[in-house]
Amino acid sequence: MNPAFSVIFLTTLSGVGQGLFLSLFTGQVYSTINLLPAQHPVHFYALGSLLALVFLASALLASFFHLGRPERGWRAAARWRTSWLSREVIVLPAFMGAVFVYGALFYLGWNIPLLTIGSDVVISLTLVVGAVTAVLCFALFICTGIGATTLAPRHAVRVAGPCDARAACHAEP
Repeated sequence: MNPAFSVIFLTTLSGVGQGLFLSLFTGQVYSTINLLPAQHPVHFYALGSLLALVFLASALLASFFHLGRPERGWRAAARWRTSWLSREVIVLPAFMGAVFVYGALFYLGWNIPLLTIGSDVVISLTLVVGAVTAVLCFALFICTGIGATTLAPRHAVRVAGPCDARAACHAEP
């Protein structure tokens, strides 16, 4: 399989953006349960989300170079019921929007506590938004992975039929 450079850039850049977001969210979860010290909301989470968005937007831009006719790019999502690539085209912008909301909540300081468990574990709005965004992130991983397997060439495998088996049995050694 020899994928185009645009596909390589798409998968690499989106994977970097996804990994960066998951690292940010994991750090937030660990600091929520006091396994890591809390990080600065703007310098760490907001700027990290912005960087993840830059990688994801670059991946989206790379996907347009893969299209034969970029002006028809909007039609890439039309077959979402049957095509994993169409699902990926839908999930990537949804994930990007969720990462934007996650980073914007930190930047604006809207880290509203929603629930307190015990005396020191606080479930905040950003944690809930981060969890939803993580689900979108894993959905994008699934769409990308299954979409990539559908692009792989399938080699015909010849299975010996009854005629071949008889010919093999009656052949001279």
